[in-house]
Amino acid sequence: MENIENKISEQLMTALKNIDMDYFKQSKNTLINHRVFYCNKWSAEENKNGFLIKELLEKECDHLKTSFENHTLIQLNIINAPPDCNMQLFHIDYQGDSASYFIPFVDLSDLNGTEYLHFSDKQNYTKYYSQLLHMSDNYLDKKEVIDYLTNKHGLQLHKDFCFKCANADAFSLLYMPYYLYHRGQKNRTHTNRIMLNILFSIGNNFNYPIEEYILDAEIDEEGRADKILDIRKNQIIT
Repeated sequence: MENIENKISEQLMTALKNIDMDYFKQSKNTLINHRVFYCNKWSAEENKNGFLIKELLEKECDHLKTSFENHTLIQLNIINAPPDCNMQLFHIDYQGDSASYFIPFVDLSDLNGTEYLHFSDKQNYTKYYSQLLHMSDNYLDKKEVIDYLTNKHGLQLHKDFCFKCANADAFSLLYMPYYLYHRGQKNRTHTNRIMLNILFSIGNNFNYPIEEYILDAEIDEEGRADKILDIRKNQIIT
């Protein structure tokens, strides 16, 4: 997870603060959930609330500008992790087809920030990419991940790899590359952890959701893992 900007522009911050958050304030849902307000598959009318944010993001910084030029913007959505929410399973988003930016509306710490696998040697993200996809597809828990990396691949915990949580100030800009193995952890604060998610597709090799409300991501429920794996066996991802 990379910190791109410690604080976004005032114009973008003001626009984000004007987004309607009533849904999250009223929701009794305990899963990490999303509300999409811009989607590349929607009509102009459906996207009317997202155009201003999109325009501001396109000129916010060079890092974002490069992503807009080289990748496909799929969604702008608000992610909410309510207090004491269900902890997600570790995964790689969309089987490595996507990269994301996040703008948190609250401070992120070890109590609420996205948890991720960190390699001391950055080259290992590429070297072990196929293994990371394997771990993502098979829903390994943290203990199984440690066993897999140490016993099968000879890596040492706390020397070659560790687990970190995204720490950042409110209204900073974070970047999550396609290879990052991560999960939304249980929010151990008393405040909704709300973030803007700017979702790009790198190769357009995945059927992304187009619903306005995404309440029950596959990675939230371990009991669904077998069913999802069966579905994936019949999918061809190029």
